[in-house]
Amino acid sequence: MNNKEIKIKKGKSSLSEFVDRQIASDDEVEVFDKYLDNEVKDQEIEESLEKIYQDKNGKMIDVKKMVVKKKKSWLKHLGCFLLTVIFATGLIYAGYIFFTLYGPGLSSVNLIIEGNEEASVGEEFFYIITFNNNERVSMKNVEIKLNFPENFVFLDSQPVASQENNIWRLTSVDARRSEIIKIRGKLVGEPGSSNIIIADARYTPDNFSSEFKKSASLETAISELKLDVIINAVSSAFVGEENEISLKLKAKEINYLSDFLVIADCPDNWEIIKDEIVVNPLIDSASTTNIKQIERNIWQISNLVMNEQELKIKFKVKEKKEDTQVMTLKFAQKLATLQGDKNYVFFSKVLSYEILQSGLNLNMIINGSPVDQGADLGQTLNYSINYTNKSATDLKDIIIMAVLEGDLLDWNSAKVSSGQIQNNTISWTKAEIPALENLIKDGEGTIDFSVKIKQQNQIASTTNPKIKSYVQFSTEGRKVKAGETNRSNVIINKINSDLNLTEQIRYFNDDNLAVGSGPLPPKVGQITSLKVYWTINNSLHELNNLIVSAQLPDYVKFGNKNNVSVGSLDYDEQNNVITWSIGRLPISAYKVNAEFNIEITPKENDRNKILVLFPGTSVSAIDSETNAIIKKITEAQTTRLKDDNIADTDGIVE
Repeated sequence: MNNKEIKIKKGKSSLSEFVDRQIASDDEVEVFDKYLDNEVKDQEIEESLEKIYQDKNGKMIDVKKMVVKKKKSWLKHLGCFLLTVIFATGLIYAGYIFFTLYGPGLSSVNLIIEGNEEASVGEEFFYIITFNNNERVSMKNVEIKLNFPENFVFLDSQPVASQENNIWRLTSVDARRSEIIKIRGKLVGEPGSSNIIIADARYTPDNFSSEFKKSASLETAISELKLDVIINAVSSAFVGEENEISLKLKAKEINYLSDFLVIADCPDNWEIIKDEIVVNPLIDSASTTNIKQIERNIWQISNLVMNEQELKIKFKVKEKKEDTQVMTLKFAQKLATLQGDKNYVFFSKVLSYEILQSGLNLNMIINGSPVDQGADLGQTLNYSINYTNKSATDLKDIIIMAVLEGDLLDWNSAKVSSGQIQNNTISWTKAEIPALENLIKDGEGTIDFSVKIKQQNQIASTTNPKIKSYVQFSTEGRKVKAGETNRSNVIINKINSDLNLTEQIRYFNDDNLAVGSGPLPPKVGQITSLKVYWTINNSLHELNNLIVSAQLPDYVKFGNKNNVSVGSLDYDEQNNVITWSIGRLPISAYKVNAEFNIEITPKENDRNKILVLFPGTSVSAIDSETNAIIKKITEAQTTRLKDDNIADTDGIVE
């Protein structure tokens, strides 16, 4: 078609004209889509090429000018490769030489300390020091130095030390060899203390100029003291008056300290009274223990055994310098060291005293002792008040008042020969004691009375299980001077734990079943077996050293078939004694039991008699709160079997 022949007719369009125009076919549309796709691809290629031929600043590069860089020759590549190989080979060879000479490293030299992690006071044990040389070369100029704990007592070593019992020098330790040092000693210090031994080893590898060092350490705790120590002392001291401290000592079954010193350190205004001390065995008069006062404030204890011994220390306060002063009691072993004798302290106790000075010295004693003490429910407290006029003149119209604080006292049981009871006090005037009207200088007297502690069934609870007692005075026309006091020492009676032993001997149990055998009542020449039941109840305080013991008559023997909930039951056949050893009993274990059989074989001279089976079983323990020894004995048990209602026997041997 010739474009010139095309004529465009101007005018308005109409719907008929639009409908009459020809519509593109499907093939034409497909061709048109391909054309558009090709256009897009060409544009993307063009943009990519522009980016390739742009410089760093985004400008187009002139491709007509071309700069060609020369390539490295293959000789240069070969040279770099050879240098790298030579350097790596040198490193490998150096490492090989070092490994050959010194192995995997000097960490193969080890220093080890072996020994007890825990030891009792005075118990001998060994420290074993091992120097391990696991290298491929020997170690020369080896020096091992030990720093022992302060409480360690050196006894001997194998080999012997090169210097001062703590330095060992070795010329050489061969490759793959070890050297061992064995040291025997003991720790003498206070229980609970921690003791650390430190070892340092210095050494030089053969063909090496540098010195190396290894260190090791081991901690050993002191576990316990194999002694029972009970100290009784007042809490106050009058100026010029004699005071006393009671020490009760007892070795345990396994004991490493039979010989030691007791040292009393006190202020310079105190005086320790030198006394001729003799052994005071509380149980066995045949004891070999010896107690001797070797200096005014030092006592030597020799060959302490399991029988309890008592040491009494007496002292006076010469003048009052302070309101409160202390005495320190130290238990120590005097042992030789390279630096001279040394006291190794393994137990100490600080006693605090209120220093009293008064015109009228008052001293209270309960049950024979002026110190704090335990007491049992139902026990009688026997009081004794000693008074002395220590002023420069006579004292007139004296009133003495005893104050007893505690809701466990049974005031209905009070026995007072004279004096007025009001609330929790008892008072005496010249009306009851005529000497109190005018007490001359250095005049003295004694007042005695007693009060019982309530029984278990008289109290609902024991929220405050203690009694506090003291005495005070007043006089007419005389005021208490500065620095003086008008009262006595104070005594605290803590109530001991409610330890109780119930004992039953039966042929039938509660279910009517026979737990015994043989004839009932017993017959001459025949064996009758009976069951023994022991039950311990305790709820107030924890107990220690709890033991139940029964001495059997010669016609009664232990019959085995025993069972215990705690502890161990033992029979001493030679002495015919049954012992139930419990040791520590916490308050959580408020009830424990033991049961066993006994066998009775009556003899001809036992016919027509009621025989004693147990003459009285004893139970004893130490109260952890009051530190008092609790001891009780049951009633005797006979062949009548009073606790067995089913047996219904008169117990007379046939």
